[in-house]
Amino acid sequence: MSVKNKITAVENPLEKLKSQKKLRSQLTMVGVGALYIYMVVATGEALWQNYRVNSDIAKLRAEIIELQDKGVQLRNLIAYRGTESFKEREARRKLGYKKPGEQVLAIPQPYSPDVESGQAKETTEEETRAKLNNFQKWIDYIFG
Repeated sequence: MSVKNKITAVENPLEKLKSQKKLRSQLTMVGVGALYIYMVVATGEALWQNYRVNSDIAKLRAEIIELQDKGVQLRNLIAYRGTESFKEREARRKLGYKKPGEQVLAIPQPYSPDVESGQAKETTEEETRAKLNNFQKWIDYIFG
């Protein structure tokens, strides 16, 4: 065997070793790259979920404040309706009560046969239009 063949035989295992190291290095880089992409996607997903949860929390806090305000209003209304002045006013309005020495004035409603029979007739928009003259109907149609 010549010296050249010996060198080639020696270089060949070294080259194989270098190519294996290069291949391992490339595979390691691909693995690290895939791991990096996975971490970026997972972090982005976690950030998005965190944003959604925080926005839901903000909405719920606003709703809590709104409901607390409504509760305060209702408690105030209950307290007001328990006062003597409210009871007196409602008794006057609904039951026709009066204070001693007070004079009540009753104002009669205009006479209408429908009201007297207990059947108050409400005029509809069509009935109102039917009562208008033709000129007024055209004005309403044009100017709306």
